Amino acid sequence: MKRIFSSLIIIIMISVGFSLQSCQNEKKTEQKNLTETEIHKTEDSIKSAAEEKYGKSFQYTITIEEIDSLQFNAVKKKTVPKKKTPVKITDITVAKKMLKGIVEFDEKIPEYPLVTNINFRNGKNNKGKLYYESEECIFKAYFPEEDILLCEGGHTSDVSFNLKNGNETEQTGNPDILVFSPKEHFRLNGHFGGQECSSYFIQRKINNEFIKVIQLDEEFEKLTKHWLCTVGESFWSDENTLYLTETEFVEDGLKSRFFKVKILAK
Repeated sequence: MKRIFSSLIIIIMISVGFSLQSCQNEKKTEQKNLTETEIHKTEDSIKSAAEEKYGKSFQYTITIEEIDSLQFNAVKKKTVPKKKTPVKITDITVAKKMLKGIVEFDEKIPEYPLVTNINFRNGKNNKGKLYYESEECIFKAYFPEEDILLCEGGHTSDVSFNLKNGNETEQTGNPDILVFSPKEHFRLNGHFGGQECSSYFIQRKINNEFIKVIQLDEEFEKLTKHWLCTVGESFWSDENTLYLTETEFVEDGLKSRFFKVKILAK
């Protein structure tokens, strides 16, 4: 009888354990889904606000054509690329002077100065402050022409802030990646997220401000069934046509595919 009673207790304890584990897993799944939903809501709200503000000038679509290296190089040979490199301040002493009252730093470890507080110029969050509490927001550079602060996050990821409007990495990108069209109506931008691949998008200059109008990597996958992992070489042949190579490492070395991206107004 004691054995039967003991067995029943063990079975009940195991059942309770499985139930608790199941509840925890469900809770984790719900939290993950909530996080992903919140990300999409944020992206959608930014897009809706931009569409409301800029109207049709914000609405674009693209076509993508895979070409061979001969076509790519023939166009490249006839094209004079727009060479524009934004001014880049990497000296923390200089950056601190330029950003006095805007950005606050923690220099307890001089080799890794941390960004601790940002007072955005447009008074973001009504209080004009964003407290970026992370041990991995390490100052990398300030781009005064763009008014963009670039940091390094975990796994050497890009973390950036547009100090004018408060936009962060997904909308701001990394100015080191910028490739401008001839008349600077459009530009290729992107950022590294800490994993193997980077994220790329296209911005349009509207009212003297560059706005993200196309999430290039997502559209690229939809149209080609191939992920745009790393852009190797890129240039614009005109205001609406971007040529780029997508590169990946294979057993035989580096493999490149060549593409022509055409921007069309909706």
